[in-house]
Amino acid sequence: MNEIYVSANHKNGKPIHMNDNYKRQLVLRKLYPHAKVLNVYGDLEDGSHSDGRVKNSSSKSLRYLVSPKVKSYKEKKFTGPMVQHSRLRENPQVLKTAISFPLAK
Repeated sequence: MNEIYVSANHKNGKPIHMNDNYKRQLVLRKLYPHAKVLNVYGDLEDGSHSDGRVKNSSSKSLRYLVSPKVKSYKEKKFTGPMVQHSRLRENPQVLKTAISFPLAK
């Protein structure tokens, strides 16, 4: 898997270095002004700062792509062994967060 970028500003998620793929995705900032975005990502807490496949800095860069153009943006980090990239969708905490998200204000 190609990494979208190397590192990001921790306050707004803006990548310090953007490759062409990331630059092409900047158009997303204009497409969905009424969307509510929930960005979930995992940290295995093994020193990799990732879910085993995607670096947390890459996951957090979604904020820069869509904010402040969407109606709302929420970011939620999950930790522990059940947050491996392919297992996030099976994690009960992630599912509970995703199911309740559309109802949250």
